[in-house]
Amino acid sequence: MRINSVVFAAVILLLPLSVLANSRIKIDSVPAGYTPYPGISKEPVSLSGFHFEVNEQTGRARVVAVYGYPENMPAGRYDDRGPDPTVAQVQGLVYDAQNQAVVYDSGNQRTVCALVQKRGGLRGGLRVKSTGACTVSTEPNVRAVDDGWDIHHVRVLDVYLDVR
Repeated sequence: MRINSVVFAAVILLLPLSVLANSRIKIDSVPAGYTPYPGISKEPVSLSGFHFEVNEQTGRARVVAVYGYPENMPAGRYDDRGPDPTVAQVQGLVYDAQNQAVVYDSGNQRTVCALVQKRGGLRGGLRVKSTGACTVSTEPNVRAVDDGWDIHHVRVLDVYLDVR
């Protein structure tokens, strides 16, 4: 028994801390289907991308998830007829101005999600580039919605911020 405990402790110590400290934070649920134009059947919705935004004055950061559906994906276009993006301020996600980074800090874990650079020239502003340590993912789910009379089952995509 003692040998197994020692082996177990050694394996735990050898694991990278990032494996032990993964976090998955639910940021939204969106309809799994969308009707792009009147008279067209529902198209499945999928995550087409995400990015981080920062507010220098407040030190706040947020994540933006962008959705698409098959009709607008081949052309690579995004228009106002598509599903609205999710804009989420996540507790623990902050702009660290001193280190010019978007950081997720859960108290026992500090992960750099994006690096921030000031743009020069006429555009000015900030350029925020993901490090890949924080990603956005979706997972299909079914929700029961009570309309006061009936219970309807609705397909949704649960949207998560995944922190490694």
